[in-house]
Amino acid sequence: MHFFQLYNIYKNRINKKILYTLNSLPFQNSNLLKAMKYSIFSGGKRLRSCLVYATGETFKVNIVTLDVISTVIECIHSYSLIHDDLPCMDNDCFRRGKISCHIKYGENIALLAGDALQSLAFNLLSESFMPNISNLERIKMISELSTSIGSSGMCMGQMLDLEAEKKVVNVSELDIINLYKTAFLMRSAVRLTYFSTNNFSKSILSTLDCFATSIGLAFQIQDDILDIENDILKTLNKNTYPLIIGLDQSRKKVKQLYEKSFSALNCLKKKDFNISVLENLTQFIIKNSKSI
Repeated sequence: MHFFQLYNIYKNRINKKILYTLNSLPFQNSNLLKAMKYSIFSGGKRLRSCLVYATGETFKVNIVTLDVISTVIECIHSYSLIHDDLPCMDNDCFRRGKISCHIKYGENIALLAGDALQSLAFNLLSESFMPNISNLERIKMISELSTSIGSSGMCMGQMLDLEAEKKVVNVSELDIINLYKTAFLMRSAVRLTYFSTNNFSKSILSTLDCFATSIGLAFQIQDDILDIENDILKTLNKNTYPLIIGLDQSRKKVKQLYEKSFSALNCLKKKDFNISVLENLTQFIIKNSKSI
């Protein structure tokens, strides 16, 4: 099967799971639920879900558990984008070619929609049926997610990004921003999947971290390159790789990061793990970054 077909299978599966989850909530006719659905179905790539499913293939995780983790990650990602677009943050009126949540439903509803999606993520992780997952493992997964998105993770990255708008940063500082703001959630998608395997190895976790953060950093730089190429004006006020070191050097950096991710996967392969789906996913991202 060509990976594009598998990608669509993953994408359709998680979309159905998210819709089922949101349709199960009360107050379906409220603007809160409408705003949550509007944002989470605004054309996302579901890349983080694909990472969950692909990692699950490597470690033979039950598909029901993968559905829960994928839904959790997508709720968190959507919440972060809603808040990121708000006037007090990036002040973006559009997201993926559609008007932002706060433009359509108002700032107050958008703020609440983001809060509700974040709360839903933790509710799902704590209460949803996941075969053979103990309460201790759930606590470990909840701890990982909260760390990756809070003041030690994504929120810190967003703050650093806001503060960087007031000054010129160097590449090392930009790497830290991208690591916290973007890569840590991708790392969490992989970590949550690994934590659900009933096995634990520090060396394997370290290898997975290297893989996931490399993918996350590369993907952020790719996005910045595409924004420059497409003349998206907001990039002119942002500290990005293309603006700091130029397009050619940025492309070289992306290539280096992808090579680092493949090197990490090869380490897993040497330990007799089947990394074919993760490998195909990485190659697919490289070749199809404009379309997914």
